[in-house]
Amino acid sequence: MLRFLTFSSFVLQAFAVAHHGLSRRAGSAETKDAFISDLISQMKVPDLVQQLHLTFADNVVGPASDNSLYNFELRFTPNASIGHVHDWYPMNKTHYNDFQRLNVDRSRLKIPFLHWGECLHGVFSANQSVFPQALGLASSWDADLVGRVGRAIGTEARSIGVHACLAPVLDLCKDPRWGRCQEAWGEDKILTSHMGVAFSSGMSKNGSWEEKDAVVPVMKHFAAHGAPQGGSNGAPFVGHGNREVLEEHLLPFKSVVDRGGVGGVMMAYHELDDVPSHVSPLLYAQLKEWGFEGFVIADDTGMKQLQVGHGVAKSPSDAIGQWYNAGGMVQYYDYPLETLLNATIGNIANGTVAEDLLREKVRKILGIKYDAGLFNDPYIPEETNPFPIVQDHVPLTLEAAQKSIILLENRNNTLPLDIDRQALKKIALVGPYGDILNYGDYTGTYGTYPVGNSSTLREGILNSLNGSATKLVSSMGANTWLYNAHYPIPHYHLTSNGTPGGLLATYYADTNFSKPLVRRTETPVGTWGLYQPPGLPSNNFSVIWEGELDAAVDGEVDGWLGVALDANTTAKIYIDGELHVDIPYSTKGNILSNIPERAYNLVNSTLPPPGSAPFTFKPGVKHRIRLEYQTWNLYQKIENFGSLNAQVLLFWNLVDRQAPVDKSVEIAKDADIIILTVGGAWNSDGESGDRGTLSLSANQTALADAIFALNKPVVLILNGGRPFAIPEYYSKAAAVLAVNFPGQQGGQATADIIFGKVNPGGRLAVSVPVHEGQLPVYYNYKQTARKKWYVDIQSLPQYPFGYGKSYTTFNVSNYRGSTLSSSSSPATYGSANATQTFSAKDTIVFQADITNTGSRTGSYVAQIYLLQRVSQITQPLKQLVAFQRVYVEPGETVTARMELEVERYLRILDRGYEWVVEKGEYIFAMLDHGGWDALWNADGWGSVWGFGDDSDDSGGGQRGVCARREGFWASCPGSVSHMKDRAEKDQHREETGQGALHHGVLKNLLLLAFSFVTQ
Repeated sequence: MLRFLTFSSFVLQAFAVAHHGLSRRAGSAETKDAFISDLISQMKVPDLVQQLHLTFADNVVGPASDNSLYNFELRFTPNASIGHVHDWYPMNKTHYNDFQRLNVDRSRLKIPFLHWGECLHGVFSANQSVFPQALGLASSWDADLVGRVGRAIGTEARSIGVHACLAPVLDLCKDPRWGRCQEAWGEDKILTSHMGVAFSSGMSKNGSWEEKDAVVPVMKHFAAHGAPQGGSNGAPFVGHGNREVLEEHLLPFKSVVDRGGVGGVMMAYHELDDVPSHVSPLLYAQLKEWGFEGFVIADDTGMKQLQVGHGVAKSPSDAIGQWYNAGGMVQYYDYPLETLLNATIGNIANGTVAEDLLREKVRKILGIKYDAGLFNDPYIPEETNPFPIVQDHVPLTLEAAQKSIILLENRNNTLPLDIDRQALKKIALVGPYGDILNYGDYTGTYGTYPVGNSSTLREGILNSLNGSATKLVSSMGANTWLYNAHYPIPHYHLTSNGTPGGLLATYYADTNFSKPLVRRTETPVGTWGLYQPPGLPSNNFSVIWEGELDAAVDGEVDGWLGVALDANTTAKIYIDGELHVDIPYSTKGNILSNIPERAYNLVNSTLPPPGSAPFTFKPGVKHRIRLEYQTWNLYQKIENFGSLNAQVLLFWNLVDRQAPVDKSVEIAKDADIIILTVGGAWNSDGESGDRGTLSLSANQTALADAIFALNKPVVLILNGGRPFAIPEYYSKAAAVLAVNFPGQQGGQATADIIFGKVNPGGRLAVSVPVHEGQLPVYYNYKQTARKKWYVDIQSLPQYPFGYGKSYTTFNVSNYRGSTLSSSSSPATYGSANATQTFSAKDTIVFQADITNTGSRTGSYVAQIYLLQRVSQITQPLKQLVAFQRVYVEPGETVTARMELEVERYLRILDRGYEWVVEKGEYIFAMLDHGGWDALWNADGWGSVWGFGDDSDDSGGGQRGVCARREGFWASCPGSVSHMKDRAEKDQHREETGQGALHHGVLKNLLLLAFSFVTQ
């Protein structure tokens, strides 16, 4: 059976919604420009400033109806419309609608505010879907999947009134020490471009912002933020210079501007060429050149950093003036509104800033609001309910997690586990990530919300073993980082009246447990923000949770049990009727994730988790548990402080206080196989989570060493948002899975991979180094970057970009190319054809037939790379230009079809800094991945293209011969002569350590040659 799949199917088919005109509050006969011009003409400076100011929600949105916060916040700009509101995720549409109505009704010009939200891999509400973090989604290499995830997130965001989403992140992760690597789509400009377009198009419904299930994407961080000095967030850019910025780092941004329905851009914290990005003429010139008509927003306090960080502004007025004059628009928690207003008035008065300049900025902002339909209807429809929408997306969270997981090693076909074939009587699950939720950055407080619709790996394995006699034992053995942390108790360890899934919660309308109003079964992990729980009359309330706790231990563990709270609350925990924890009223909370300074990790590494007391967990023992909770007057959150108002977190810590590693070894020593889960969490990855090393934490290293010393087969599961340089474990593991931050269904998805329900097909989006000293180690390096070997470590990465294994095998054949041009009919070229020509306006189409030659359904990622060519500007040894993931049944053949827009993806900046598509020869190779060994094989075990020895440049060996190897055919047109360049020979000789080249062969290589002939 032969099927065709098109790489661009998402963009062409998935969400093609026509962008049509809107009705207007001012009358349907008026044009958009006339409508906005009329508003602008009526605006005074305070009105303009409000439209250039991002308001922190807790400063203006109050839980009561007296509007006191609203009145106080607008005391400097009376009767002005609030421009923007952020950090507010009301799950009750009444809260949003009432406040939007207040803003419109009370303001002179009736301008609705634009509601902003964080949406990197789910809405930052702590109550909605959590998908794999962006690096995980990129590892799927599936643009259609990413588009559907974006569509789901956009729908969920708009269902709670969010209009603008601060996503996607389009930084290239060039240094994985950078903590925000997890937020990026990998190290490559092409992969990031396609994923960014798919995600942004999904969120925006292809730019149809006025739809009630679409949002305005705001791309970030502009630009080149992912290559900071030392991997430190916000540090200066350390790339090759402005050419690299323009050719590589800006490509994803331009692609999303052109094709992703984006409406805004956020500037980056760092500096380029010694100029802060927030005021960089280079960056603003690019936006102008692209015809970008959206708004520009500072990063959080990024404009203020001109004064207090970069030192290029002497005062708030100076920083604000520079920001406006450079091209900036909306400030993000930089200066208080009063400061912004007074500085703006002063800058206008002294001629530093022209008032007309501000009006043009506001014109663009109002234009976005207009296109988003806010002047027509700024309210959430009455029929919209966010909760069923979230439930509908649960299957997609599982699919996304399954497709994001990467199989790096599988020695002796260890995976998938087969209980009968491998005679598995006992499986040990060891490590800190076996039974916790680990979502990553921007997923609600603590990286573990929501707990609903979630699964841990232990729970997933138990589901897979259901009905089997195989025993599962588990032990944490180490904390996720260097201190004793809070781990929310997963829902399936809690029962109410014999039913697992949570405790019985009784909500009271007062703070002394005397007026019960609401009962439901839930896990005591939650945040209420400004508002009381549904069904209660005020935000002064109390709750009792009660039921049974099942300890998830297979050996006695001396750990901790407790509750973490935010301010103005009290709590008591009773275990089997006895008081275990008593937390008195305090104006400060004890939730670790709300502690701003990460120095806590080191200073307090041996302290008990705050809010806990020692507790001994025993195998098979259940305990009656009762949690009493009281809260008074939910307080106003302070911007950029980690709290989320009223919070409660029932937690345990199952890391033994005395001998955590020994306890893990004890339960694992007689297991038939060990699943070892290690890596990173919110407290070691993410914003302000930069690292100097890429090893495991010291406590996890001690655990891993002890487990591998048992000489048992170990399946290594790597969690977190960056690669790990741990060659000592890669070489010992029976199998290795990289799961990244897999989202709420990550546990079940990983179990599905382990037991073969799903065949892994993810590929690396970031190269995995052997050692931090190699960095940067991205695949598309220049020839001179790896010209010499290090004397102490290897030069090449442990696993290259694009790498990943499968449980099945594939045969790739009939690799062919054609061009799409308005001036001629398409022509297909394959192994029997001479070179193909193309022009700058053409699209090159690559196709190949992928046959599943194994016995399992699987997926193959076809990857097309442009090989190094002669150019006036040095080129990388290879550069990804197109890809597609295809899904193939056993025995089936699927045709992968990939398109390459020549002018978008093949142009370069020449030596005069002019954009050109150079004339010359272009060789496109279809490779398994971006690593050196995908192109070359030093072992001589199956020649596809052979060289003569070093002295024989006239044609010795098998030069020019096309040969079949393991079912692969090489297409070898006569124009691949540059592959026999002396420089290529020298490169190969030095990489393989051989003095002569007669052992060097091109491996597993499918080639097509094209020549560029006209501009």
